[in-house]
Amino acid sequence: MTLHIIVVGMLSFFLTVALVSKGGRLANKLGLIDLPGGRKKHLHPTPLMGGLTILFIIAPLMIAYTLIYPYYFQNAIIAIASVGTLIAGLAIFDDRVHIPAFIRLIISALFFGVAMWFIPGLQIGTVSWSGGTEYLSLGRFTIILTVLSLVAFINAINMADGKNGLVTGLCFGFSLILLVSARANLGPIIAILTGATLALFIFNLRGQIFLGDGGSYGLAAFIGLFSIYVYQRSDLLVSADQIGLMFMVPVGDMGRLMITRIRERKSPFEPDRNHLHHLLQDWIGWRKGLLVYWCMIFVPAIIAIILPWSSWILILLSIATYFTVFLFCKQSKAKEVLLH
Repeated sequence: MTLHIIVVGMLSFFLTVALVSKGGRLANKLGLIDLPGGRKKHLHPTPLMGGLTILFIIAPLMIAYTLIYPYYFQNAIIAIASVGTLIAGLAIFDDRVHIPAFIRLIISALFFGVAMWFIPGLQIGTVSWSGGTEYLSLGRFTIILTVLSLVAFINAINMADGKNGLVTGLCFGFSLILLVSARANLGPIIAILTGATLALFIFNLRGQIFLGDGGSYGLAAFIGLFSIYVYQRSDLLVSADQIGLMFMVPVGDMGRLMITRIRERKSPFEPDRNHLHHLLQDWIGWRKGLLVYWCMIFVPAIIAIILPWSSWILILLSIATYFTVFLFCKQSKAKEVLLH
């Protein structure tokens, strides 16, 4: 099985490299090119390759593998790949012709809900904490709360996608954690996601491609659904607070932004430069800011996997760290304004 994981992961990586290297013309024909100007600081037209990678590499490989090697999870994987493809396709259409964010999220919620109705294994049936020793059943609210959680997550990841290497690095890191945490026979499926996100990360960090809405929404849908599925079957991710630690910073930052915008009587989906990644860039530059952002997410998440009993302590420390970094960023920005 380990050999399957390595081979499938490498196949996904190299196919993604080939697609990205040769896919510029296809992206151009489809109108999936991000042009500089306005709030966009990049200098050259850049292809949006995230959604195309899902449509042509990730989803087909997952479906092909589970058809060739059918396990008990075959229907779940086909459902995850189908939902991820549909959401990526919807967001690719948004990359071409703008769809209001609220409409995108409503349609995505419908896709999630239908999948969970047919595949109960994609629902969060119970929430556990304290290293898996305490449980709470969600009962009749299972589908509603699961869908709301997934919609919040995909919106948070899409909102975080504003700097090179950020979301692609997060998606690679999340998929790697899921790969390590999953049972062996599910490993090759998640290795497909891991290999593809690694390739996207390398190209995106160098500014050669962007994910686009198709990539950020689609990858977030895959990671969110796999997180639920792995969590209910893992010997390492035994507690919902471990999952919460993985996603707390982008989801929390989204919550802060939406509350701030509503208080200022703006649309909660209106873009601005008040995201944590923007503040970090203004404070310490983007390369250091990227490392800080990753550390805020992955250090506590990894510790919580090694020491499941420490999750609640780490959640409190993560909240404190977030607001400490946020205040430092704001103070630095205020000093800059005063100096000028």
